[in-house]
Amino acid sequence: MSKKKANIPAGKPATKPTRAAYDSSSQTPRGWQTYALIVLAITAACYFPTLSNGLVNWDDDPNITENPNLLMVGKGQSWGSTITSIFDVDKGAVIGNYNPLPILSFAVEKSIMGGEISPGFIKLIHFDNLLLHALTVFLVMKLLLAMGFGNWGSFVGGLLFGIHPMRVESVAWATERKDVLFAVFFFAALLYYVKWLRQGERGEARTGTYMIMLVAALLSSFAKVQAVTLPLSMLVLDYWFRRDLNFKLILEKAPFWLISLAFGLINLYTLKQQGSTNDDITNFNIFDRLCIGAYSLCVYLYKLILPYPMSPLYPYPKPLPVYVYAAPLAFAGMCYWIWRSWKTENRIWVAGGLFFFFNVMFLLQVLGAGQGFLADRFTYVPYFGLFAIIAWYAEKGWNDSSKKGLIQGVVAAAGLVYAFWTVKQIGIWKNGDTLWSHVMKYEKTTNSLPYWNRGQYYRGQGNYEGALRDYTQAVEIDKKNPELLNSRGKTYFDMAMSGKFKAKEAEFIQKALSDYTEALTKPNIKNKSKAEVLINRGAAYGAMTNYVQAVKDLTEGLNFDPTNKNGYFNRSIVYFQTQQFENALKDYQDYLKLDPYHANIWYEQGMLLRSLNRNEEAIKALDQAISLNANLGIAYLERARAKAQAGNKSAAQQDYQKATQLGMKTNELDAKLMGK
Repeated sequence: MSKKKANIPAGKPATKPTRAAYDSSSQTPRGWQTYALIVLAITAACYFPTLSNGLVNWDDDPNITENPNLLMVGKGQSWGSTITSIFDVDKGAVIGNYNPLPILSFAVEKSIMGGEISPGFIKLIHFDNLLLHALTVFLVMKLLLAMGFGNWGSFVGGLLFGIHPMRVESVAWATERKDVLFAVFFFAALLYYVKWLRQGERGEARTGTYMIMLVAALLSSFAKVQAVTLPLSMLVLDYWFRRDLNFKLILEKAPFWLISLAFGLINLYTLKQQGSTNDDITNFNIFDRLCIGAYSLCVYLYKLILPYPMSPLYPYPKPLPVYVYAAPLAFAGMCYWIWRSWKTENRIWVAGGLFFFFNVMFLLQVLGAGQGFLADRFTYVPYFGLFAIIAWYAEKGWNDSSKKGLIQGVVAAAGLVYAFWTVKQIGIWKNGDTLWSHVMKYEKTTNSLPYWNRGQYYRGQGNYEGALRDYTQAVEIDKKNPELLNSRGKTYFDMAMSGKFKAKEAEFIQKALSDYTEALTKPNIKNKSKAEVLINRGAAYGAMTNYVQAVKDLTEGLNFDPTNKNGYFNRSIVYFQTQQFENALKDYQDYLKLDPYHANIWYEQGMLLRSLNRNEEAIKALDQAISLNANLGIAYLERARAKAQAGNKSAAQQDYQKATQLGMKTNELDAKLMGK
């Protein structure tokens, strides 16, 4: 077979690469599969510990465990209804983000695991994240080969993409399924773009390839809005392959520009609906924001070599340090370097630098809002450009016999360091305790958020003493935050209701009331938060049998937020206790309008209807409860009573038998109803 030279643009290694054999049809160097398998094996070994991680209380709740579009998946809900809701712009957005494809993938996984939030379901999520990351690494290596890199360059670029510690957040965090999922289709689209370019050179039919690119672009955009940079990345490849930069290059990508525009506008809409576009936390001016953007870019650049510190949270420093205002000078220097590289035809620096910048520029928080100005996950795709630069020079050294040993040693040493670092970083994402304890190492006592969130985790685990310690520390740090007082109040209330602290129930309820009342005095409390605090205080008053004050608080809270389900539930309990049964039924109905999939509320409604001798209505409500939870023994027992009261004793007997099988016990009422 005759040898063929790789299609490498200007800037090729000084020493001619010894690519002894290329496939005659694709120009892909032989033996690339071995290099790919080695990289994938190393990547899989590094990320294997993620399979023992759980979920964290950092967006995993709204995206997975509490996502209303996933609650009934695997429990009889039709796929048509599920998909329609997930892809609906208003119903499908989660915390202002429209990324329906990852949510759909969670739905498929939940269905496979029987519809339950089980350890198996969580393990499957992490396994699939690892699988998608490995697939992305494979596509990255294929793209480097398609760009003219040899086996060694592809190996180095793929290895860096696979095990660099800045990858961890995107892979080990369940919620960031959107990163690894969008990246798979993003790089697939770029790979097919290179194929499309080569087909044009050979005069082949290109329509099918173009359609595959469009489908990949759509799927990538449905996974994460960051995919809007795809046509800009295509332009980088145009430059790399020496295409004349003219309007034709813009026009041929018209469908991709339209996809980017559409998804960009959709996400601006959903973020605005969530209130995420309002910068009411930091209130920086535009000059501050530009400096923050430049500084963020500088941080991402130095973390390419030294990824330290790494944290799930990078809060804005207030006031901004002097070095943030100096960052635009460094940014200007970077721009000069790219311009100089352009003028000297050093294409790897231009292409790698522009790919990085185009894919990170919308994430620099110049127009951002929220609590953080950096995120490790933001580099997941952009770092490809910088990894390509490193890979290029690694291959150049590899093909220089005098430097080959040095290059091998550097790659091996860096690989070992990054692999160890990655494994260690994965452990941070094990659960809410490890996550927020890690953040505290950097934030100390300057930020209340990690203490608040770790307190939330502890309270969910029943560790009330740990939760109280963290909430109290959070209150000390941020005395103006009503949310912190509300959370501590809920912990006191939970302790009172838990039955674990005998003779202290009244004391804990009083402490809860004190925290709720203090929270309501904070001038910055928002209506939604005010509603929750009032509803929580109403529940506390109800526990003290102060029913008049309880109804007053609960009603006022619902006036502020008519969508608060707990308000209707807690008020229904008070109405039931005070024998205002019709009001209680109305609250059950209002609750079920907001959450029609709550089996226990259907049971509560059915139980009350049965006690009012409205047996047919009771049976219908209890049918709903059982359809939602086939193991709800108390619902079978109550339906048996309703059927017996309605005179259908044979049907009642069947329900009594089922209730007994599920561990329920009958009493004198049941014997009387059955005539025994």
